[in-house]
Amino acid sequence: MFDSMDLKSLNEAQREALLDLLILGMYSDGHLAAAEDTQLRQLLGKMGLDSEYDRDRALDASATRVRKIATTSEAARGHADSLVQVFAARDQRRLVYDALNEFLASDEQITAPERNFAAMVCETLRL
Repeated sequence: MFDSMDLKSLNEAQREALLDLLILGMYSDGHLAAAEDTQLRQLLGKMGLDSEYDRDRALDASATRVRKIATTSEAARGHADSLVQVFAARDQRRLVYDALNEFLASDEQITAPERNFAAMVCETLRL
């Protein structure tokens, strides 16, 4: 997963926004799968965070930011809308959408809330 994506080309704000979007997607159905955690760690490695400590810090920081916002679908949508604004180029927006879809499928099931979240992100990304 994420093998064909050039994640190192994203700047720090974009990497943080992508991670937050993925975690928002993970929280969208209230089911946190071990496969999703594994995929997040692989994503962070592809972003250049090589040590487990650095990956743990990035995940903790993102989960802390997102946990406060993911309490309602309206709040999650508003936050997702603001996160995607850092992706100006169409290829970056496509990368975000593809990463989100791959991530949501990583636990081998995409729930209705996850599909709704992905559709909302796609609309916001103007794809």
